[in-house]
Amino acid sequence: MKRRHWLGLAGRAGMAALLPGCASVSTQEINPSATDRLGGVGYGIWKNGRWIGGRNPNGRMPSLSITKALAALALVRAVGEGWIELDKPLVNIIPEWRTDARKRQITARMLVNQTAGFPSGVAALYRGRIQDKGRIAIALPLSNPPGTRFCYGPASDEILAEVLRRHLGEHGSSTEDLLRDLMGKIGLSSPNWRKDLAGKFYLSTGAEFSVRELGRLGQIVGKLSTGENAAGLKAEIFLDLASPRSANPMVAAGIWWNRNAAGSGAFSIEPERNIDAVRPPTFWSRACFSPNIDRGWLAMVGSGGKRVYVLPSHDLVVARLDHSSSWNDGAFLRAITA
Repeated sequence: MKRRHWLGLAGRAGMAALLPGCASVSTQEINPSATDRLGGVGYGIWKNGRWIGGRNPNGRMPSLSITKALAALALVRAVGEGWIELDKPLVNIIPEWRTDARKRQITARMLVNQTAGFPSGVAALYRGRIQDKGRIAIALPLSNPPGTRFCYGPASDEILAEVLRRHLGEHGSSTEDLLRDLMGKIGLSSPNWRKDLAGKFYLSTGAEFSVRELGRLGQIVGKLSTGENAAGLKAEIFLDLASPRSANPMVAAGIWWNRNAAGSGAFSIEPERNIDAVRPPTFWSRACFSPNIDRGWLAMVGSGGKRVYVLPSHDLVVARLDHSSSWNDGAFLRAITA
């Protein structure tokens, strides 16, 4: 009998007893039958760092915007090494901005949180054969004052890639070397990665991970979220970067958080259907996956229902790969924890 079918037959009531070493798993934490039904082309569940069920764990496909979370961890590493400061303007690294009073205000935190004021940059950075994505990204005009609006797209992450490239290049290294080293510490590999014609990795998208590797990424983020250093990354810096900001408290450090769920007037949204419009901070201050689930859930989000869900307080990770065109995070999390 296949493991995933056995998990479904075991059901919620018998799961803790049937899985050796997993007695701490409760019916309130995970519903394996629902997870299997909604698990896409591949999924995995980890509790306390241990695999407890899934399907096609070595299945691999482009993880798309989950790459943004890895980019944020690269920044955590850079800050920890003293290369960059989260809230120091980047104009000394990007001197092309010196003549623009607004761009002179832009910081690394704004780039990772996608509140630097740039438009999405999709057409400029994704369409056609791009020779030098960094040069194009830093030249994009601002559409909002820095720090005031959340605008989702590749622009900010590709500027971050250029910031890292310029700093690391002065020391004989590269953004790609930093990413490979970081991935090695986490236990990730991406044989294929989207690049521009100069061979530079995209940081807004482009990594290709398996279900099992996404689980490892989720476990590292879970540890950092509870204040534990992991993979050579300092939790203190991660938590600073992940702290909510007024432009969009739901998104920080390349991650979507359910923390607004406990607030007055909280309402459910699906990230993939709310990233094209530039919405005011009042919208984002009440948006969440669902007010009817634990506010501690966070998610790394990739288009088509590619997800890494983490509930740090329960050391629980659920990773999922799929091509879904109508995914709903709140519905999924409610189903698997029912």
